[in-house]
Amino acid sequence: MKLINDFFYVIASESNDGELKCKLRLNAGHDLYRVHFPGNPITPGVCLIQMATEFLEQHYGKKFQLCSAGNIKFKKPIGPDEELLFVFTKITFEETLFSTCISIEHDDTQFAKMTLHYKTIE
Repeated sequence: MKLINDFFYVIASESNDGELKCKLRLNAGHDLYRVHFPGNPITPGVCLIQMATEFLEQHYGKKFQLCSAGNIKFKKPIGPDEELLFVFTKITFEETLFSTCISIEHDDTQFAKMTLHYKTIE
């Protein structure tokens, strides 16, 4: 199930100096928030990983298969009304492999950080 343009919407993105930034808005009315802790909705961590993957696929025009995820730290719950900034650093392409470090933030708050490794799919 694709989350882009349903669970979340890309507002803006920019790339410079080996860093990629994606500003996005969550869909507070999405069904997922009704079942993931009713009365106190929280964005599931697995959705954050999927959101990063779908944005990267759209940005690079490639399909990615997640091979591993490491150094995952969820520092603060993300509610459905948050506007988020995904900051991708340490971006590397090696033949069919791609990896990046991601910080998920808003203003001065870091919600999560992780390192993701992908294989490109033809």
